[in-house]
Amino acid sequence: MVLHTCQRMAAGGIHDQLGGGFARYAVDAEWLVPHFEKMLYDNAQLVHLYLDAFLASGDTHHADTARDILDYVLCDMTHPGGGFYSAEDADSEGQEGKFYCWTHEELSKLLSPEEFIATAEHFGITKAGNFVDHSHPNPLPVLNVLSIIKPVAEFGTSASEKSQSTQLLSPLPAGEGQGEGESSNDQKLLFSAKQKMLAVRAQRIRPHLDDKILASWNGLMLGAIARAAAVLGEKRYQTAAEKNLQFLREKLWDEKSQTLFHRWRDGERDHVQLLEACAFLLDGVIHLYEATLNPSHLDFACGLATAMIAKFHDPANGGFWQSPAGTNDLILRVKDDYDGAEPSGNSVATLALLKLAAITGREDFRAPAESTLQLAASRLQKQPAALAYMLQALDFWLDEPAASLSPVNQLLRKFQELLHAAHSVYQPNKIILGNIGAVEPFAKTLTAKEAASVYVCLGTACQLPTSEPAKMRDLLLN
Repeated sequence: MVLHTCQRMAAGGIHDQLGGGFARYAVDAEWLVPHFEKMLYDNAQLVHLYLDAFLASGDTHHADTARDILDYVLCDMTHPGGGFYSAEDADSEGQEGKFYCWTHEELSKLLSPEEFIATAEHFGITKAGNFVDHSHPNPLPVLNVLSIIKPVAEFGTSASEKSQSTQLLSPLPAGEGQGEGESSNDQKLLFSAKQKMLAVRAQRIRPHLDDKILASWNGLMLGAIARAAAVLGEKRYQTAAEKNLQFLREKLWDEKSQTLFHRWRDGERDHVQLLEACAFLLDGVIHLYEATLNPSHLDFACGLATAMIAKFHDPANGGFWQSPAGTNDLILRVKDDYDGAEPSGNSVATLALLKLAAITGREDFRAPAESTLQLAASRLQKQPAALAYMLQALDFWLDEPAASLSPVNQLLRKFQELLHAAHSVYQPNKIILGNIGAVEPFAKTLTAKEAASVYVCLGTACQLPTSEPAKMRDLLLN
């Protein structure tokens, strides 16, 4: 059901079929008509979802969808310094969806006859359109939201021969996944048509960009893009993640006071401190550490976790306050205990601290996480759907890392191959750590004679080291 939902979302109008990224929600059961606003936090979480779907199923369409989201963010939602913007509005020129939609007449004039036939069949373009903005007193007529009605693999086939494929995100390299003759030609026609459509769309008035940079939402996207770099083996995503963290540390982190502020825009930051900012960024930095094993990232994660615990943790009753003590403009301090469109700060902080404790062996990180699980125990039992992300933290705590990997000699190219292979296995509860820096003591004892080796361990019980990625994958799976 999860994979089916991922497929239908990616094929639907909620997914921008030309420019990439997802709108925040659809208003129908077919994922066709979205509320066209795009949010950074939604797209960050969807990257993780599609990476999971790819690893669990092996279906490369899910990997393509993750790439599509990230390429949209890097193209349209990234500050030159590396920070990620917050959102794009749904409307332009007072009309929702005007930037994204097309009429049958417009496309028939823009495209060649062959391109138009392929595009209309692929995206379901009709003269009547499929979208009416009922909230507007004078909605634009006969608009079409682009959704994949007929995948390229189904072109020229009978109903009984139809493929289960749901989307074409970009043309495949020559010889990969292409059908004979007609399918390949349709693919080329669609590619050329999409380039023309993108060129025309670029001349339209774009929806307003919410260009404030929030530490919390940036933390979510930092973790997503860092993990994508490791899972997909694409260096450009790691480069973007490293640049993003540098930006956040320069603009929103005060090293002297160990304080993380929440918002930056046009050279100015606010003075607000929020649990979700610390928790989401901590989660992102841990993902970046596991994707690179750079000990400086682990050092920063430890410093951020220490500051978060000091400012927000309630040692008497467990859990984390949303705001630090001494905040003068609040009537009362609260503890967020609901995972909605964004996971709660308490849920993210709990899982991040459990992971960091497993990597470093530090009990001062584990104890606040366990007290938060205890505080949430009754709600988890009575209303588990209200704390879906917290359930992941509970699962991690109950099933301490299934496997921890400690690579040796991590500067060599072979190390990068091993690290990519480690991330290519779907095991949500594994951790990946090096044998240098602030890691737990046992990892530092692991050495090997090979130029680059990796240990697969369950606790302190380790398999013999290997320098072969395929062998390491087998050890993880078995």
